[in-house]
Amino acid sequence: MKKILFIFTAISILFFSACESTVNYEGVESAGKRLGDETNELYGNAYVLGSDESVDVVMEAVDAYNSLDAEKEMSFYSEEYLSDERMEGMKDWHSRFESLNMQPWAAVPIRLIGDDRDLVLVWSVEDRVWKDGSKHTQDLFEVFPVNDEGKIDGFSQWRRNRPTNEFGLSQGGKFIGLNPDNEYSGRPFVFSNRGEVETMEKFLEAANNLDVDGFSEYVKYPFSYNGMELNKEDFEQEFSNRESQTWKPWAMIPIKISNTDPTSGLIVHSRAEIVRKDGSVTEFEAAETYFFDLDGKITGVNQFTRAVPQPQTEE
Repeated sequence: MKKILFIFTAISILFFSACESTVNYEGVESAGKRLGDETNELYGNAYVLGSDESVDVVMEAVDAYNSLDAEKEMSFYSEEYLSDERMEGMKDWHSRFESLNMQPWAAVPIRLIGDDRDLVLVWSVEDRVWKDGSKHTQDLFEVFPVNDEGKIDGFSQWRRNRPTNEFGLSQGGKFIGLNPDNEYSGRPFVFSNRGEVETMEKFLEAANNLDVDGFSEYVKYPFSYNGMELNKEDFEQEFSNRESQTWKPWAMIPIKISNTDPTSGLIVHSRAEIVRKDGSVTEFEAAETYFFDLDGKITGVNQFTRAVPQPQTEE
């Protein structure tokens, strides 16, 4: 028994000795390193702890933010930072909300050796209630530079939306497919951002000018229209019968299935008027999904139309 106790004691001593040799902050005066632009005069400098006074300034600004007092919140920022445009933006931001509740759970002041500002790093959870009733919760990481005059003179923010939010999520919905057994079935949709909206605006501008050569620049032939394959000659024949065309979109939503290649779709809602050379006029509303390939070309469209409802309502 004494032998076992001795062995246990020896192991314990070795364990705590090892801990002390690897976790020991005594004498540590700086840590880390400034990276990025190697031409910056502070490149390679280490960081030290900043002051609690800088943390206090930021926490007072947070209290003013939560109380929806834009004037008081702005009093904690430097005049150089608060341009007229930024001041108006902050006032407008506060005016939108019924309540703001930013709750920091950690605040750490650091200073880059050679710099004249503390950087207050703040982790928090923020609940937002808009005046229209919308609700939103975000996890935030923010950086508040505080100068030697005790004023905040900058601001950077990184945020993550809670999956229970009513809006603001990076993905949502569900793709099922005509064949629910396909490999993508069940995946959510995400927004796409490969210039689909800009391409569609140019495409429609050329189409409204009856310029087949112009809109063909954005199309890959054969073009699929509700499952039918059309070539450039088909469009030239169709457009030769038109006197004018006015196709006005009122909503465009670029989407793709999550975790797939960059091919995408663009949901477009619009109103159109086509005047033919025989004098006939066709007016309708259209709900369409355009498809974009890897090169950003429009490969086809699925289109559903209906007569313009009467009376018309504009929103």
